[in-house]
Amino acid sequence: MIETIIPGDRRSAVYDFWRTDKVLKDRCQFIAGQYQRYVDNPTVENYFMSLVTDYILEGLYFYNGFITFYNFASRMLMPGSADIFKMINRDELSHVRLFQKLIPEAMAIFPHSKDAIYEMMDTAVRHECKWTNHIVGNNILGITEHSTEQYTKYLANIRLKAIGLDALYPEPRYQKSPYSHLERFSDTKAEGHTKANFFEAQVTSYVMSSGVGGWDEI
Repeated sequence: MIETIIPGDRRSAVYDFWRTDKVLKDRCQFIAGQYQRYVDNPTVENYFMSLVTDYILEGLYFYNGFITFYNFASRMLMPGSADIFKMINRDELSHVRLFQKLIPEAMAIFPHSKDAIYEMMDTAVRHECKWTNHIVGNNILGITEHSTEQYTKYLANIRLKAIGLDALYPEPRYQKSPYSHLERFSDTKAEGHTKANFFEAQVTSYVMSSGVGGWDEI
């Protein structure tokens, strides 16, 4: 979408937005910092937490963005873009299912702290809510700061339960999605199951142009 809509001389400002926007930079550095901890100190504990970081990245960080475009499509706006995001969403869900199998096995082998998992998930939820409210807020019909919090905490709960842990947010409002009416656009309801056989589904390619820089520091 960036390649199509934004002139070439302005694209780098979009790709480098994390350099100038503190909310986005903090969000990125939280995830990157977890991996850096393992690079600097490659213990089995840090390796396990890197797996949890992968799970959070794949299972939590993208979904408010997906919902924004599914919300547009529900009003017959940008349906083609929503189809592209549906394919990306399906990819992410296949990764989520992988980590839902890996992490319980890793928990049986590697030393770990459940409190550290809960703390990491809670921090990720706060980053995701802060970023979504910063960039979307209450400015799109059908999305509010309240629904963003409810949906993000709902996702965190089902991701944790899928790996055998308790819900982090036990309040009833966080046990259901405020966007259940958008589930027909993608399988965002279940614990990461996809609605189509991945290998039989039609593949839609999404690429970035060559020469995009700015990611080295992340």
